[in-house]
Amino acid sequence: MSTICALSTPYGRGGIAVIRVSGERAVELTAEVFRSKKSLLTAQSHTVTFGKTVDESGVIDECLVTVFRAPRSFTGENVCEISCHGGMVGVNRIIDALISRGCVLAQPGEFTKRAFMNGKLSLTQAEAVKDIIDARTDGALWAAVNRLEGGISKPINEIRDELVKLLAAIQVSADFPDDDVEDFAGGALSEKINGMIGRLRRLSGSFRRGEALRNGVFCVICGVPNTGKSSLLNAIYGRERAIVTPEAGTTRDLVEVWTDIEGVPVRLGDTAGIRQAGGVEEIGVRLSLSSIKEADICVFVTEAGRPLTPEEEDILASIPCALIKAANKCDLARDGRDDYFKISAKTGFGVEELRGEIVRRLGLMDGGSAPIANRRQLEAVTRAAEALERAAASLGDGFYSDLAAVDIADAIAALGEAEGLSLNQEVVDKIFEDFCLGK
Repeated sequence: MSTICALSTPYGRGGIAVIRVSGERAVELTAEVFRSKKSLLTAQSHTVTFGKTVDESGVIDECLVTVFRAPRSFTGENVCEISCHGGMVGVNRIIDALISRGCVLAQPGEFTKRAFMNGKLSLTQAEAVKDIIDARTDGALWAAVNRLEGGISKPINEIRDELVKLLAAIQVSADFPDDDVEDFAGGALSEKINGMIGRLRRLSGSFRRGEALRNGVFCVICGVPNTGKSSLLNAIYGRERAIVTPEAGTTRDLVEVWTDIEGVPVRLGDTAGIRQAGGVEEIGVRLSLSSIKEADICVFVTEAGRPLTPEEEDILASIPCALIKAANKCDLARDGRDDYFKISAKTGFGVEELRGEIVRRLGLMDGGSAPIANRRQLEAVTRAAEALERAAASLGDGFYSDLAAVDIADAIAALGEAEGLSLNQEVVDKIFEDFCLGK
């Protein structure tokens, strides 16, 4: 396998940059572009050496090189990390020097893929590495770190190991027909399978929050003009982002901001007031209607103390997603509608409760454990649960346990796919191609 190299820190000017080299010849090739009083070739694992990187033109930069010898490295291979100053001219010269000595520029995610291929990470842990990098909130970061530490791998592997033991018990019982399979299984076979179905269903049930933490949710603030939609966006966001004036129809485009609501990344959209209009405002209204169709949840804003207009009734009827109804300007008028949140975007009254309701209404409250993060993991866990349900049905109908063994084997295979134990190379490559270069 080739020795690869890439910049692991972001491109651009900075205090330092880190260039990672991984492969069997990592130390050897790095030593060819590095000069120091102590030879890098004899450096022990997990040690740092000071020196200078060089090429045919002379000295490039003063650097620190950290050596990690296989298998005690992130990738499981020999690894060198060159810490140099964060200027792109110097960084590019160092990378060019490494390539001229025999290194190959790494593909996106190739370091993490090698860690997976070399058994340093399971596939769910490898995916968690990308989620850590992409995390927008503390909640998203916590969930990703939890997965990296085995928060998903551990329960999946525990269930898989239990299924392997059950399958072995069934196979042993076939060789000893005078004995009951449950003697080999250590208890009631159906109870064990049903217990594992419940655990898998709880895992799959965590996907909605996991996907929201990973990708965020889209919340659209909508209504007719001059009900305080822009003021509400600013109040939820915590600072001025949308223009607020007494003039109706000020917002003529979709104003978007990302905010953190109870750990969930939420993309807030302030829309143009929906009414019959012409010119530029009509374009804004069309964009508002389109955003409502794309939203995960809408906050419909009206004025407190007055009945809904026909236009507002039409807006409510057009909302296809989760809905929160808010009566704004409660500092100016009382509102008696029980199904409306009473708020004042101007004073902040009720805004914090409304923020929390966005997450609660979508069912995204913290479940206390690491959630499943993507559809690949969800589909594998779901297939495993469905296979066990078929096995439980066979046992419940009085069929021999060896018929259930086929479905148990399918469940074991599905859980193996979740952890990357039985995926073909094309699927593995597809998973890692969305990683950033240098990771």
